[in-house]
Amino acid sequence: KTRSMGAASCRCTTCDDERVTTINHFPPRPSKYRFFVGANWKCSFEDKFSIDALVTRLNDSWAGTRGRLCDIEICIYPPYVYLDRVRRQLNQDLQVGSQNASEAIQASKSTGTVTPAMLHSVGCKWVLLGHSDRRNVLGETDEVIAKKVGEALFLGLCVNLTVGETLATRDMGEAVPALLYQLAVAAAEVPQDAWGRVVVAYEPVWAIGDGATPCTPLETQRILRVLRDWLREHCGEAAARDCRLVYTGSVTASNAHQYAVLPDVDGFVVGRAGQDSTKLMAICDTLVECKSVDGVRFCDD
Repeated sequence: KTRSMGAASCRCTTCDDERVTTINHFPPRPSKYRFFVGANWKCSFEDKFSIDALVTRLNDSWAGTRGRLCDIEICIYPPYVYLDRVRRQLNQDLQVGSQNASEAIQASKSTGTVTPAMLHSVGCKWVLLGHSDRRNVLGETDEVIAKKVGEALFLGLCVNLTVGETLATRDMGEAVPALLYQLAVAAAEVPQDAWGRVVVAYEPVWAIGDGATPCTPLETQRILRVLRDWLREHCGEAAARDCRLVYTGSVTASNAHQYAVLPDVDGFVVGRAGQDSTKLMAICDTLVECKSVDGVRFCDD
């Protein structure tokens, strides 16, 4: 494990248009690399019939892709109570993850919590941790989130860690230090050989929600390069290579291309777009098209 946060400095202070928009300068990838798209349903569906209908549409849309999205690992994050229901109905090519997990170690003394072991037992592969709703609305600290990260990885789950800054933090010029601190505290709980099971999502909190302005592609690339450089310096070259970095913040089918072409974008986590199977698959198609280099694909056919 690594426990040093290091300096909150940026090695990529300027990003010209060529660097941001080209897809010919990918960071090194593992030989069987897959990009990542997560769909966070939050609590947008509060009855099983709506859940069943959306799962049916997702299965139909996935069948229509005819294998062209094999380069992407897609994960659906339903509410807790529907996890088992969705896993039983959803196409097995698509993953299911939880929107949260408890950090409780003594399950016998933890009323009303859901542990990583429970999630694993019902077929969850992923768990979403550190979302802004958990940090800024429900008051979860970096230390609590890090504890969850370590426990989830230990019990065999993959972790989708979210880091992000508020508008107030950005206006104070503290965005990069805040992001690196969030990453560093969580990274201290990641074993060196587990980075391939970690996706880090950059979520500029000021760029999400109704009427929000998405983070510009230029700034998104700058921040993701800062995060990858930090991983390389403090966790090693393998961590920087194996950990997938994704963007989450008002991504839609119409603007996904602007972010998919960025060298350090390995995918997305989406909210409302993930509740529409057509829009979700359109975003995935865009990611595949932008990341294909000279017809080379990253997955086994």
